[in-house]
Amino acid sequence: MLAAPPSAQPCRRARLLAAALLAVCACQPAAAPPAPTSQDAPPHPGAAAPAPHGAAPAPQRAPAAAGDGAAQPTQAAAGDGAPRASLDGRSPVKLAPPPFGQTLVRPAPAGSSAAPRLVKIAEQKTKIPDEAAWFTANGLSLPTLQIPSAAAGEASDSRPLPSFVPETYRDQPLVKAIDHGDHLALFYGPSFSAERFVAILDAAHRVVAFFDFKSFLTPPEIAPDEAEFVRGHVGWAVVKDGVLYVSSGHRTYAASSKGKNAYLSAIDLASGQLLWQSAPLVCNAENFVLRGDHLLCGYGFTAEPDFLYVLERATGKVVSKLSLKSGPAYLVEKDDKLFVRTYDTDYVFEIR
Repeated sequence: MLAAPPSAQPCRRARLLAAALLAVCACQPAAAPPAPTSQDAPPHPGAAAPAPHGAAPAPQRAPAAAGDGAAQPTQAAAGDGAPRASLDGRSPVKLAPPPFGQTLVRPAPAGSSAAPRLVKIAEQKTKIPDEAAWFTANGLSLPTLQIPSAAAGEASDSRPLPSFVPETYRDQPLVKAIDHGDHLALFYGPSFSAERFVAILDAAHRVVAFFDFKSFLTPPEIAPDEAEFVRGHVGWAVVKDGVLYVSSGHRTYAASSKGKNAYLSAIDLASGQLLWQSAPLVCNAENFVLRGDHLLCGYGFTAEPDFLYVLERATGKVVSKLSLKSGPAYLVEKDDKLFVRTYDTDYVFEIR
């Protein structure tokens, strides 16, 4: 083999050196892109900026329903790995003052099935108080969850509060939590008798609605010297077909608010618009029951008349009522029967 001419040796050595350098460079890892800093803009409009190390992500704002001013929060990882909903970065929708009287703005979505008929099959005088024994003897429970920081008041076998549920909203503690299976209703306020804020979480633990019921809690008319006794609260809530059905009122005589007490209301979940409000004095029991296209509820207080009511879910109209011997406290549906616990009498009604 003939050797390369002397003049070609430097060129060959240069090519060999360049090939060696390329081989070395190919083995090196690619440089990582610079980490974003707090000054960097989000990658696209509406995305949240990175949170500081160890901090929960800042709430992201989703498009709000017209006029409600609400923002959808993100979820921060809880210490045990469960997703935790966030409320503190969110402003609740302040509801407009209700009419405090029977009103239909527009019907709530519902079918047209016949109203259930309640037929009494049992009535028994009972000890006062023995609510816990009533729940146990009949195998009943309410879908309430245990509140670690406060006594929730229900005499049912409540389940522990899941770790993803916020136990406070700013300085307001969680005072009631209701698990309806496909959603949770969370109540916040200074005490069990003064619930004001209601948050709705869906099955994925996302906050889908958050309302401030302050305007519902003070009736427009108050009897002299009764103002301190008519501070209202939100009592029970359930969501169906995008509508929040909720009870509200105060825990004293109807005369204290000149009869403006104990309502059921239907509120559009997306906008916070009132769809209807029932007649007064239909619901001051601890809970009510949603059954198909109707609502079962009850009202009574000491010497005032005591009744069970059946309301249309679409309009809030009372379609029937049954007299009771004392004020109803709890209503629980089981096996096509309605169990009703009153102050001193236990009832069982067959639902036909």
